[in-house]
Amino acid sequence: MRITYVTEDTELWGGIAVVFQHLELLASAGHEVFLTTPAPGPDWYHLKVPVHTIKKIEPSLIPAADIIVIASWRIARAIIESKKGIPVYFCQGYEAALPELASFASQINEVYSMGIPTLTVSPHLSAFLKEKFKLESYYVGQMVDRKIFFPTRNPFKIILQHIRTPSRLIVVGPFEGSYKNIATILRGIALASEDLGEPLHLTRVSQFPISRDEVNILRPDEYHCRVSYHHMGRLYRSSDILIALSTEAEGFGLPVLEAMACGVSTILSRIPSYLSFDTTPDYSLFVDSQPEMLSEAIKKIRGDKKLQVLLSKRGLEVAEKFNEKALLTGLVSAFDSIISQK
Repeated sequence: MRITYVTEDTELWGGIAVVFQHLELLASAGHEVFLTTPAPGPDWYHLKVPVHTIKKIEPSLIPAADIIVIASWRIARAIIESKKGIPVYFCQGYEAALPELASFASQINEVYSMGIPTLTVSPHLSAFLKEKFKLESYYVGQMVDRKIFFPTRNPFKIILQHIRTPSRLIVVGPFEGSYKNIATILRGIALASEDLGEPLHLTRVSQFPISRDEVNILRPDEYHCRVSYHHMGRLYRSSDILIALSTEAEGFGLPVLEAMACGVSTILSRIPSYLSFDTTPDYSLFVDSQPEMLSEAIKKIRGDKKLQVLLSKRGLEVAEKFNEKALLTGLVSAFDSIISQK
């Protein structure tokens, strides 16, 4: 198959990294694949497939392919109107659920109402699209790059060795993205540190420089901006606990799974995407998204190394399911079905 994914840009975002993963997987299976974008190639990800650069995303400039995957609702109409191949929408989260995009809900809903084939990264998204738009979609899943995200040789031994050292917490995502709920996390960490009467080492990772609003809540011990994809594994492995309290607008939450694959214990919000990782929700400490609840969870996991070891072990088991083979099988099966129906 000749397949291209079309993106608006190649900026450092988890959703863009997923697009790159799809392209590389399909290329490894012998398909003719390439990225189409008006942006230059990424400087944060070593992309191993060709980049077809166009001046702008308009129908006449879209290249021909058997499958043209649309990575953003904003460019859907131009690609559909190009008639250069079968258009397939890639849903990594229902965009209108984001407060920042609420004013564009009618345009977003129009895309889903067109009835074009749609790929999803989580079962709950497929269920949502069927209920709201009567849209039958293809759940393809996600993958963790095992060359980057892997545990230390013995993560459980390291956890036990650090009993008397400050817990190293890691929080990933932009403070500016309301659905990441970073402000709530920072307030919860501050409460826990105050109650414990001892320091908690906080590492923050974001696409943007640290803001004054974030510092006013809690200044992190480390702040990493625009971290290359390959460096993220090292940051996870240097941490004890990852905290993610995203709202239900979170389509999947790949950093959580990447941290699990590195042997890191997690504290997560009770949202459909995080709860869909496994049928038994014993792989994380799930909490309500309130500073007080997070503070109690941090104190609980900090004082119970046995629990931390169990969460680390279960996280590794869960992450193992999200592999290259499963994702490639899902993608090829979806595209074969889409082509046969057309």
